[in-house]
Amino acid sequence: MSTPGQAWYLRRSVLPGKRYEVSCFENDAHVDGFTVEASGADGQVIGEPDGADMLWSAGLDDQNRSRVVVMPGAAPDAPDAWYVAIRSTQDDRPRMTLVAFCTDHLPDATVVPDASFFTMPVTSDQQSAAIRWWADTAVVDEIFVQAEHRRSHLGTKLIYAASGFHQHHGWPGRLHSDGRRTDLGQQFVVGLRHPERIAEWSDKAHPMDPETN
Repeated sequence: MSTPGQAWYLRRSVLPGKRYEVSCFENDAHVDGFTVEASGADGQVIGEPDGADMLWSAGLDDQNRSRVVVMPGAAPDAPDAWYVAIRSTQDDRPRMTLVAFCTDHLPDATVVPDASFFTMPVTSDQQSAAIRWWADTAVVDEIFVQAEHRRSHLGTKLIYAASGFHQHHGWPGRLHSDGRRTDLGQQFVVGLRHPERIAEWSDKAHPMDPETN
């Protein structure tokens, strides 16, 4: 993959359930987080850009389930993962959690709601990673990766999957971090491809992993 540029989005079509088919590309054609509509005001259809790397693509599978495919070059050697999407509210604000499972119960990139998860032969303690963010501001609140996956690029893949899920639903902003994070979180964000989305570390959060206490 080439030198990182700006990450921007190409909305290809509107999908059922107020969702979008959308892809994320990386070059310097647009500012970070910019959204391009594939069908312009003049009706001209915009194809895939030349000289740009695709980081992820979000759409629907043949069962109308959300699917966020993270390109291999964006998270090299990351394991296959499927996700459970959990919606919640706090202080009347929408929160979103995406939990990653590296099992063979569903195809890679598949996203199911927690109601579907409860009918599956999988337990919560089988989760490999999780990320939580505010859907109204796109600020990541927490991210956690099980110890055995911390050098597998699963965390990077999860962030891209969450970014894709956010844009798939047309929610405002682009996923980014404020200055609050744990020691492990700080170690993780140092190596991310888009440092402009990471605020300076200003508030040390309590660790999510009990083993780090």
